[in-house]
Amino acid sequence: MDTVEPSPPGPIPPGSVPVGAAPDPAPPVLVRLPWHPIWFVLGVLLLVTVTAFGAAGLVRAPYVVYAPGSAIETEPAISTPGTRAFSDDGRVLFLTVSLRGASKRIGYLEAAWGWVHGDQDVFPRKLILGDQTGKQSREEALQAMSSSQEVAAKVALEHLGYEVETTGRGAIVFETVAQAPVAKVLEPGDVIVGIDGAEVDLDPQLREELADDAPGDEVTLSVQRGGEGDPEDVDVELIADPEEPDQARLGVSVVTRDLRYELPFPVTIDTEDVGGPSAGLALTLGILDRLTDGSLTGGAVVAVTGTIDPEGGVGEVGGVAQKAVAARRAGATLMLVPAAEEADAERVAGDGLDVVGVDDLDDALAALAAVGGNALDLDRDGGR
Repeated sequence: MDTVEPSPPGPIPPGSVPVGAAPDPAPPVLVRLPWHPIWFVLGVLLLVTVTAFGAAGLVRAPYVVYAPGSAIETEPAISTPGTRAFSDDGRVLFLTVSLRGASKRIGYLEAAWGWVHGDQDVFPRKLILGDQTGKQSREEALQAMSSSQEVAAKVALEHLGYEVETTGRGAIVFETVAQAPVAKVLEPGDVIVGIDGAEVDLDPQLREELADDAPGDEVTLSVQRGGEGDPEDVDVELIADPEEPDQARLGVSVVTRDLRYELPFPVTIDTEDVGGPSAGLALTLGILDRLTDGSLTGGAVVAVTGTIDPEGGVGEVGGVAQKAVAARRAGATLMLVPAAEEADAERVAGDGLDVVGVDDLDDALAALAAVGGNALDLDRDGGR
C-alpha cells in the first residue's frame, strides 16, 4: 500500500474560513437614537438626584436619632466585697438607647432613615442637648450614671435593713421660678446652708423646714454666694405649691452639694462607658438580687428601665420604645418601666413581652413577685 504524505497547508484565500474554525463575529450594529430634549431633562434630573443624595449624606443635620440599644445583665456588673453573694437563675437587665448625632453629627440621609423606621425616633438636636457640645453631654451622662449607682446602692441596702448615713454641705440652687420673690435674691450656683437658724446639709431639709409655713410667710435663708465665702442672710417670701396650694415653697430647684452615702460595706458597680441615670431601678434590683438568697425574678429574664431617687421613687427616662425593642431582642418576658411611659413601651413590645409600669421600688418588687420571684420575702435584717 502506498503511503501519501499530506502536503503542507497553503495560504488561505481571502474571505474563506478554515474547516472546523468558527467564523469571526459580525461587527456590532450601533443604533443611534434620535435626539430629543427629554434626554437632556432626564440627564439633569439624574445629576440632581445623585447630588442631592450625596449632600443628604454629607451635610450635617440638626437632629439626633434614638435607636434600640443593648440589654446588659446587672449581676456581672455588681460586686460587694466582704459579703456573701448569691446568684439567680433569672436575669435582671438594664437597657440602653443608641443615640446617634450627639457626639458626631449625622447627615440628613441618616436622619431620614430614622424617620421611616418604626423603632427609631428623630428629635431636634437642640431639644435633647440644649447648648451643650457632644463632649459636655457625654461627661454629664457619665456623672449621672455615677450618681445613679450611689443612690441605687443606698436604696437597696436601706430596703434590706442596713443603716446608710447621708451627708452633704448645703443645697445648691440650679434653677429659680422666674415669678417667685426668691428669683430676686438667689441665683443658680448659690448654696443655701441654713433656714431660720436651722442648718441645711441636705436638700430635703429645706422642704421639711417649710412644713409649718404658709404661702406669703417670710423666711430667712443663710446663703453662700456662688458656693464660696461666708454665708449671708437674705429674707424671702414664700409662694404656694402649684399642685398643693396650701403648701409653702421657696420656688427653687436644688440639689445637695457634695452628697455622700456612707455604706456599711463597699458596693462596686462597673457599667463601663454607659452613661445616664436610667439604669437606677435596674441596679437597685440587681443589688437586692445579689445580696439575698433565692430568686428575685422567679427565673424570668426581666428588663428594667427607670431612674431611682433616694426615697425609692422611680422616674421617667425617655427612649422607652427603643428600650422595649432591645428587651424583646434579648429574650425578656417582663419589662418594668416608669408608669408614665408604660404606653410607649407597650406600643412596640409585641406579644411575648409583658410591660408593667411602676412608680417606686415597692411596685417593682410586687411585679417580680407576681411572676414567681421572692421579691416580697427578702431577708431584711440588715446583716443583724
